[in-house]
Amino acid sequence: MSAGGQLAWVEPAAQAVNADAGFRKLGSVDLVLGLKSGRAVRVVVFEAFSIERVERANEARLRDCDVVIEMTPQLWNGYLRRRAAGKGPSLVALDLERAIVQAPDPLSRLKFERYHLSLQALVDRGANAVANGR
Repeated sequence: MSAGGQLAWVEPAAQAVNADAGFRKLGSVDLVLGLKSGRAVRVVVFEAFSIERVERANEARLRDCDVVIEMTPQLWNGYLRRRAAGKGPSLVALDLERAIVQAPDPLSRLKFERYHLSLQALVDRGANAVANGR
């Protein structure tokens, strides 16, 4: 899979989250999230009750993120498959096992814990997109 294809699920997942009225019930989110899989990088900008945009980026852009979730392509693929099947751990639990979350400072790290349900909603939509071949 090409570097760009490794996180191809992020864009359709963001669209699905934005179309879901239930996402608003999770609360307002003010966060810049970086996702990294091998050489592929996406930056997801959450503003208020939606995802404002998803950007393809390079690794240097991750320095501007509040939180970065980084996994190998194999770990991302396995995690998304398990989540789609209802058998994968939450991002919080996976972070405890594998230290997948990085933040530049303790306050930013707390944003992960504060907004983890919204981040999980995005990843779970991505898992569904991957499972459905999108």
